[in-house]
Amino acid sequence: MKKLSTLLFAIFLANTFIFAADLTVTGSFPGNNWVNNAADYKMTQIGTTNIYVLEKTLVAGVYEFKVFYSGTWDGAASGANAKITLASDKTVKFYAKDNGTSINFVCDAQELFVIGAPVGGWDTSNAKTMTSTSSDARYTADVVAGDFKIVSKDGTTVIWNFITPNNMNVGGSGNYTFKLDFATFTITATSNGTVQPSITSLTNSYIFVGTDPATATWYNGSATFQAENFNLKNLGSITSPLFIGGEIVTAPVLSGVSVQLHYQINDLTVKAVAIPWDSNNGTTTSKWKSTAGTNVFADYTLVKGISYSLKVWFSANDGVATLWDSNNSNNYVATFTYDIETGLNAKVNNTRIFTDNGFIKAQFDGMAHIELFNINGQFISNTTLENQFTQLLEKGVYILKINGETHKILIR
Repeated sequence: MKKLSTLLFAIFLANTFIFAADLTVTGSFPGNNWVNNAADYKMTQIGTTNIYVLEKTLVAGVYEFKVFYSGTWDGAASGANAKITLASDKTVKFYAKDNGTSINFVCDAQELFVIGAPVGGWDTSNAKTMTSTSSDARYTADVVAGDFKIVSKDGTTVIWNFITPNNMNVGGSGNYTFKLDFATFTITATSNGTVQPSITSLTNSYIFVGTDPATATWYNGSATFQAENFNLKNLGSITSPLFIGGEIVTAPVLSGVSVQLHYQINDLTVKAVAIPWDSNNGTTTSKWKSTAGTNVFADYTLVKGISYSLKVWFSANDGVATLWDSNNSNNYVATFTYDIETGLNAKVNNTRIFTDNGFIKAQFDGMAHIELFNINGQFISNTTLENQFTQLLEKGVYILKINGETHKILIR
């Protein structure tokens, strides 16, 4: 019986060691220099888990590293190397989680961040710094529901997948603590019990054209009550300033919410105007409505006789979350022809056109809209300039239009 017990114990030990992975920390360390099988950088399994640890005392400096299956370059996710910066000599610990064919890893001296929808979005500028101790890294704040990751950064470069290859999730809005436990390599987002309500929807958008919402023409944005849609609408020839406004609904009813209407002509500067609060529907929704139209031509320089696009969209912000009504990121886009009398609508005075060593040169007084075509009608240049225009061209015949006045030019 004793022999049988000894045999079973031996088999148990053998199986334990068979299934232990062989992991090595590899990097720009003194005496290592990216050796992927160095005995003094091998990791040790914590108990019988699939979590591994290596403790090293390092001199001050900046180090890059990854964790691989020993003797290979396999296991680590692709991407930039992880990095630690030590201001003085320090004993640090490296932790790794073996997933069978891939490895997640971290060092307790790394600067770690939470990034994702709960903390403002996936842009690098929204990454929130975690506070690290010898046992974990944490970040606590009021957040909204959504997916997130715990990442490291090198400058503005996010290293995405070494710690959380898959997105994690926060199920609701409120005050949460995000935590990475080093020894178990577990990542949690735990509610602290104080629920902070947040806007959940931005709907029923309308856009009006006119100075007064009571007399303006109203168009559908995301809602369908009006007779016509603003999107794909041709507003025709515009001979006086164009005013627009809007209406939209947010839910639930909250304090501290701000709503804006954004607009842009072609690819010129994006502009925005606040939409005032109008009314609440109990505690369910709030209506926001412009009290007067906004002149969209203000501070834009447009050219008579040219067709333009007018893009409109909406946003709402509650101090934490921002929601958008932007027609699935395509915006609501109408077109119009600018036919207001301006300094660009008549023939330009004192126009002088000549050629010089392959250049077309035009001199004139004031602003002018310039269109240049080859003899086959293909566009070469389309711009608005003041006082002069110059373009280097190959030999040939060209058509130059200055505020619609056509000139035929020969480059010899």
